[in-house]
Amino acid sequence: MKVYLIADTHFNHANIATYCDRPPDFSERILKNLRQVLTPEDTLIHIGDVYIGKKPPYLCDWPGRKILVRGNHDQHHSCTWWMEKGGFDFACDAMEFRGHVLTHEPLNPENINFVTPQMGAFNIHGHLHNIWHGFHANGGEKENESWRTQRLRFAWQLLFAIEYTNYMPVEFEKFTSHPDRYQARGPRARTQS
Repeated sequence: MKVYLIADTHFNHANIATYCDRPPDFSERILKNLRQVLTPEDTLIHIGDVYIGKKPPYLCDWPGRKILVRGNHDQHHSCTWWMEKGGFDFACDAMEFRGHVLTHEPLNPENINFVTPQMGAFNIHGHLHNIWHGFHANGGEKENESWRTQRLRFAWQLLFAIEYTNYMPVEFEKFTSHPDRYQARGPRARTQS
């Protein structure tokens, strides 16, 4: 049995392709990768923002057990709904797994009252997408700057961005032992065309 991570699939969200410079067929790529990588014995932890709008018919139509850490776009349904009707075996708003804290949005150290990351532990989160490179030019660059500043301050936070994993789930242990392989190296200058 292997445990995989994925985040911010945003199925049915046409604008995410523009905001995050995703290819037009990103949904198909994600689904193909999930079906090819996962086996019935595996577990997938989705750290939020499964879909936008109408529930897609292919939701959770991939092998293995599925756990959801709800994201901001998933909160229109309760955790119980996600387990009874959304296709997940378990749903929650945050969880500790193998000593790491999994959340959708990065934890704010000033507001942590339920958990303190232990030495060597990470807060693994999604939500920020390909923030190091900034969202699309028409998509709120000013707001992104504050997230970049926060990312520079808190090295124990690891961003899981599907844009940096070639739209693939990643084995949990591979991600935690070599997170630099699945993340941008830091901010880069944007080129003008």
